[in-house]
Amino acid sequence: MRLEEVIKRQGEYLERAAVPEGRTDAEWIISAVTGLGRVRLRLEKDVVLTQEQCDKIERLCARRAQREPLQYILGTQSFMSLELHTDARALIPRPETELLGEYCVQEIKRAYGEKRPVLLLDMCTGSGALALGIAAQAGNVRAVGADISREALTLAAENCALCGLEDRVSFVRSDLFSSVDGQYDAIVSNPPYIPSKVILSLEPEVRSYEPKLALDGGETGTEIYARLIPQAAQRLKEGGFLALEAEEFEFDAIERMFDDTGCFENFRTFCDYSGQKRFCSAKRK
Repeated sequence: MRLEEVIKRQGEYLERAAVPEGRTDAEWIISAVTGLGRVRLRLEKDVVLTQEQCDKIERLCARRAQREPLQYILGTQSFMSLELHTDARALIPRPETELLGEYCVQEIKRAYGEKRPVLLLDMCTGSGALALGIAAQAGNVRAVGADISREALTLAAENCALCGLEDRVSFVRSDLFSSVDGQYDAIVSNPPYIPSKVILSLEPEVRSYEPKLALDGGETGTEIYARLIPQAAQRLKEGGFLALEAEEFEFDAIERMFDDTGCFENFRTFCDYSGQKRFCSAKRK
């Protein structure tokens, strides 16, 4: 079958299945199977695909029609200029979380320069995206990624090897800080923060496929911060910083948690690409 026909057929199929941007997703799948970039898909529309290619494209598009995330189907996601493996063992790294990683890189360079060794902890590391992204962009960083999920840590270790960062990034299984040793110059975390009752209203790609352990923040969404922030205060060196991702409506409660420890100063929030408050940080006194 000609490439142009395959694109049309599978794009229309995904659109009928109510997949957001169905034609675009069909093109990504076809690109992955054929090895042709999306620009070349339009330039080489008369190329004839093999039956094996057509069958594989059909199978993958059928998975997308069931609203399985495209990133799980393709098995990859770009994050802070790294290509990471992604599957149902961990949350898909979000583009907005890159802003949290980039903030950490900037703050590390501002506070510590580019030569002094810096020890970073990525709590609730999932796929390892933040630990790996920050270490890749700040060569003086040694990072530890912690997570309670064995499956997520297996994926994180695979990504670490994929990125060639095994000499500077390691991982530990831990319920927050219970199995984490040492003191850190910086701690970053994108923990589960979605209120339990909200999860069923999320897009099917999220509620049906991504691990609930990485999403569910309990009744209010802030339960994990009430544990994480005071524990982080005991593991941060003086002058170190804690940076977090959360929902916009959670930051008043989170700021009170920082204040209640009596250990932090310079609390600030900053926004994601849509202009919503999404991140916060504070400095250890």
